[in-house]
Amino acid sequence: MRFWIALLVFVTGLVSSAIGFVNQLENQPIDVINASGSLSEPVSYVLIPNSVLTAYEGEASAFAIGDGPVFMSTGRESDIVAWLGDSKYVELRLSVNVVDEIVSLAEIQRPGTGELVDPTGADIWRTEDSSNGKLLLPFEIDNEVAILLASTGLDLAPRTVRISWDLGDVEAPVAPITLIGLWVTILGALMGVYAAIVYFRKYRSRRQKRGPKRPKPIKSKRVFSQAGAKPPTGRRAHRTMGFISALGAVSLLTGCVPNYDNPIVSPQALEQPDELTASMTNDQLSRVLRDIARVVAAADAQLDRESLEVRVAGPALDMRRAAYGLAGKTEAADDGPAPILAGPVQLFLPSATDSWPRSALVVTGQTTLQALVLLQESPRDEYKLYQYSDLLPDIRFPEVPASSTGANSLKYDNKFLVISPPSLVEGLGNLLNAGAASPWSILIDPDNTYVSDVSSVQFGLQETLSNANLNFSHELSENPAVILANSEGGALVALYMIDTYTIIPKEPGDAVAIAGDEATLLGTGGSATGIETQYGAMLLFNVPASGSEDRVTLLGATQQLLSAISLGG
Repeated sequence: MRFWIALLVFVTGLVSSAIGFVNQLENQPIDVINASGSLSEPVSYVLIPNSVLTAYEGEASAFAIGDGPVFMSTGRESDIVAWLGDSKYVELRLSVNVVDEIVSLAEIQRPGTGELVDPTGADIWRTEDSSNGKLLLPFEIDNEVAILLASTGLDLAPRTVRISWDLGDVEAPVAPITLIGLWVTILGALMGVYAAIVYFRKYRSRRQKRGPKRPKPIKSKRVFSQAGAKPPTGRRAHRTMGFISALGAVSLLTGCVPNYDNPIVSPQALEQPDELTASMTNDQLSRVLRDIARVVAAADAQLDRESLEVRVAGPALDMRRAAYGLAGKTEAADDGPAPILAGPVQLFLPSATDSWPRSALVVTGQTTLQALVLLQESPRDEYKLYQYSDLLPDIRFPEVPASSTGANSLKYDNKFLVISPPSLVEGLGNLLNAGAASPWSILIDPDNTYVSDVSSVQFGLQETLSNANLNFSHELSENPAVILANSEGGALVALYMIDTYTIIPKEPGDAVAIAGDEATLLGTGGSATGIETQYGAMLLFNVPASGSEDRVTLLGATQQLLSAISLGG
């Protein structure tokens, strides 16, 4: 009986272990998910949205095959869609076959008649790469990233696309039935060994007590009942019940097999951000600054007014061109404008927006610090140097949001600040004209080198040119101010002020004399009819929030002589 029980237990364990091993082989977790597709629509651009790229976890990459150049770039999905604009393109989506547990790429047509251009080198891309024939592009997964696939922008985009997610080494969970089966098998083997030992001992005991054989009893004839066979009893009944129990045990243990959920059938894209994020990354900034510095340095070397337009606009372009005009009339080698510093970057504050124009404020340099304002007018435009100014000594720069978060761009007529941009110019102009006696000193801190230097020049002219009527006006230029919120409730305001100095002799026959750069531009040392000079001043302010008791502070300023003309005839 013991042998039968041990055998049943041993076989039950073997069967259970076998079921567990087979289940583990059949449900081995996958380590890579591939979604591929071939395009049928003839288009030049293909958008792979964030919902596709983040459908599965793991290290992701995109692969494309074409007949010619292959270009891929990553960027915020909203930025790529804005860059595509009205152009015709195809958007890819995931198509999941739940029955066969496979995933593929399907295409959705986005019709349009917009202009087709080469996407290579656009500032709006976070990363980009290109190759000939085929290209593999690894990318970082986040809740904004998307991919633009193209060729040259004019030719058809690559026709074969594959997105891969490397899930890593995923260990398959060991089914409980496997472990239980192994332990039952070992138990059955031990029970068999024990049964063999007991049987061997009994067998030796019987041989030692063996005597004369007893006569065999007379077998009685079996009588068959008309009621049929009786149920088995004794050892036979125990064996039958044991076999049934073993089958029942194996059946119950099969319920311990875990169900494997294939991740292919349940893609889960990341949720989209519920607030605006930074419109520019540190890598993008590095590329843009390097190119701006390169273009400006080349133009500075040749005093080339036209080549500046590639990367310079607005007040920066006006002042740079004015500096070239002045340098072209002098022979001094150091009369050119100061170089634009591409690094090191001390502060980077991009705007948090999904619209245009968009801006960024950067502080660069080491011993001398420059505040650079970058501006991008539209999705397909490049970032251009819009304003630059030297930071003034002994200033306190306000706390600003992290570069990964970005700052809110405030409208020109917002009511959140203690003073508006036009009032800033009016107040600063009054400080320059009236000095410490100005009533604006209550709102604007006059304790800085720019106010003291320019104000001293104006007062000096009034003392020197006593035979002339002098007028100093300060106006906000037509170039829009850039306003980025800081972390203290206020904002950083970058604006361009035009200073106009008018000098007219008091009496007929008198003449006014000028010197320096003004005389160089005028071409003479004085005038009997009057002189008008204009200066441009690129200024950076820290403006407190409305209701604050803090004063406005001037953080940076750069002034440039724009023109000098003789009045009258």
